[in-house]
Amino acid sequence: MNSEIKKVRSFPRFNLKQALKSFFREAFVHPFYLLTHPIKGFDAFKREKTSRGYVAIFYLVMMIITQILAYNKNGFLINRRNPDDFNLFLTIALVIFPVIIATVANWSSTVLMDGKGTMKEIFRVICYSFFPYVWLGLLATLISNFITIDEIIFFNFLTGLGAFLLVYLLFFGLMGIHEYGLLKTILMILATILAIAVILFIMLLFLSLIQQVYAYISSVYREFVMRFL
Repeated sequence: MNSEIKKVRSFPRFNLKQALKSFFREAFVHPFYLLTHPIKGFDAFKREKTSRGYVAIFYLVMMIITQILAYNKNGFLINRRNPDDFNLFLTIALVIFPVIIATVANWSSTVLMDGKGTMKEIFRVICYSFFPYVWLGLLATLISNFITIDEIIFFNFLTGLGAFLLVYLLFFGLMGIHEYGLLKTILMILATILAIAVILFIMLLFLSLIQQVYAYISSVYREFVMRFL
């Protein structure tokens, strides 16, 4: 009886070392494998469900942190922006908003092209693609505070390489989850860009309509107040 009670009351212990090893494997080793083996990596990403939602969120947050640090901590030879003009909410929006728009646009365009990727998979591919840009961007921010004007080329190289590898991962990632060939992937990307343009146009049209409705209601209210109050 006592042994049964002990079994009921016993809980599995949280193994911090094992959790850290698992996080390191999922957040660093696996994205690096995707970078070096994009075809096999993203095939497993799709078929074996090797992606993790918390890793995608981690790199989305890290992308925001990278942009915040770049705005405020880049060396004076690089940074031409005034830290006093920094807007945290705008910085967050300029990362999250494009990710959401790109996810919806890619999903909506691939639905018409027999794409196999789900919206969740598209979102994860986009966030996983931030992996090289985040770490190279943070390294570029660090060295920007120690380089001379003749060494700015190293900063530009790191940021350029990070952007290139981001596009590289995104290309092969979308190819893998939608199970497309090279030509169809290129057409899919063009369709996604077109879908992004359409979504932005509709949003701007909607915002313009809301602004006009607000202006009309405001003018009617002022007229009412002037006439009757």
